[in-house]
Amino acid sequence: MQKKTSEERMTTLIQTLDNIVKYEYVDETDSSPISDNVKQYWEHLCGVYEDPEFRHSYSMLSSQLQEYDPEQRDSLKVYLDRIVLFSEMQTEPEDIHRITKALTKLLDHVELECIRLNRMSQIEYLADEARSAQEQSQILNKQTEEAVGKLNDRVTDFHGQSITILGIFSAVVIGFMAEISMFTSGFDKLSYENLYTITFYSIAVGIIIFDTLFMLICFIAKMSGHSIDRKIKKGKWWITSTWYRYPGVYCFNILAIISLAILLYLDRR
Repeated sequence: MQKKTSEERMTTLIQTLDNIVKYEYVDETDSSPISDNVKQYWEHLCGVYEDPEFRHSYSMLSSQLQEYDPEQRDSLKVYLDRIVLFSEMQTEPEDIHRITKALTKLLDHVELECIRLNRMSQIEYLADEARSAQEQSQILNKQTEEAVGKLNDRVTDFHGQSITILGIFSAVVIGFMAEISMFTSGFDKLSYENLYTITFYSIAVGIIIFDTLFMLICFIAKMSGHSIDRKIKKGKWWITSTWYRYPGVYCFNILAIISLAILLYLDRR
C-alpha cells in the first residue's frame, strides 16, 4: 500500500510541475510579487510531502525535465524558488520545516538536472558543429585533391604542349619568311608599269598570309585550351556556324576576293 501511495504522490508531483511549466512562465528578471497561484501550488506540494516517508524519484524527475525546453526548465527553477521562499515564511502546518526542507531538496534536484541537461545540449551543439566542420573539411579536402590532380595533369602535359607550340611558332616563322620571300621575288618579276597587276598580286599574297596565320593561331589556341571564336549555338549548316563564329575572317576574305575581281576586271579593260 505504501508503494502505491508513493507512486500516486510522485504522479501528483509530476502533474504539479507540468502545470507550473505550462501556465506559470516566469524568468529570473521578473520581480513581480508572489501571486495566489504560488500559494496554490505550495499547497499541492505540501500534500505531496506531508508523508515523512515520501522521497521523490530523481529518475522520474529527470525523465520529466527532459520533456521541457531550456526556457521552460529555467522558468520552473524560478517558480520553485518562489514556492520555497513562500514556504519559509509560513508557520503552519506543524511540520512546515520538514516540508520546506523537502521542497528545497526538490529545487536543488531540479537545478542540478537543469545544469546537466543544459550541458548535454551544449555538448550536442558542439558535436554538431564539429561534425559540420568535419564535413566541410572533407569537402574542401576533396576539392583540393581534385584541383591538385588537375594541376598535375596540366603540368604533365605542359612539356608536350610547349614543344608543340614551339614547333608551330617555328613553322609560322618559316612559312611567313617563305611567303615574304615569294612575295619579294614576285615583285621583282613584275612590271611596275601595270599597277593593277601589282595590287592583284599583293592582295592574293595577303590572303594567303592572313589565312595561314589565322589557322596557326587557332591551332595554338586549341592546344592551350583556349578559343578565339564567338560562343554561339551550333547551327544546322557548318558554313553558317563558322560565319557567326569567325565573322572577321569571312569579311576580310570576301572583301579581298571582291577587290581581286574588281582589279581583274579593270586590268582586262
